[in-house]
Amino acid sequence: MGHSWRGGEPDAGPWMCSMCIVEGGRMTADSPNPPWPGADPAAWMRLWSTMFSPVPQSLTQPILPGWTVAPVLNITSGNSSSPQTEAEILQRHSYGRQLGRIADALEALVEERGEEAPADQRFVQFIEMKKEIDTIKLEAAGERVDRLRADLVALKASRPAEYRRLRDELRRALDD
Repeated sequence: MGHSWRGGEPDAGPWMCSMCIVEGGRMTADSPNPPWPGADPAAWMRLWSTMFSPVPQSLTQPILPGWTVAPVLNITSGNSSSPQTEAEILQRHSYGRQLGRIADALEALVEERGEEAPADQRFVQFIEMKKEIDTIKLEAAGERVDRLRADLVALKASRPAEYRRLRDELRRALDD
């Protein structure tokens, strides 16, 4: 525990710290603590043990940065009339998948109306948003293909037979 000095420097006559009272360089009977901060052997050992410890005293390291392992959304009777049914639906069709299908259907309906669609800015904004989402999806697909390519190169070097099997499967799938 550190001392915080009040009343001037320790050598300047009577002074106090938050832990002890010292007058003229001598500790008074009011406090059993030593007259200066470093004189308490237990405090000194705690200080040195933390300063020269071979391991950090506090270690925080994220295992999966940016990942959420637990559910983000709590489905309860307070926010759903049938929480169990909603949870079962989410196991098969995530909210993203549901919204994607709704967006695809709405886009088809707007495009089907063509010039007959009302000049409503909401339709324009929706179509712009849908195009941005589709671009993001295509970019993500390209990144996955790049990762797959790198994985195949590594597999070819480390396990050639497995590489050939997967390459042939990919060729068959791409030819269909």
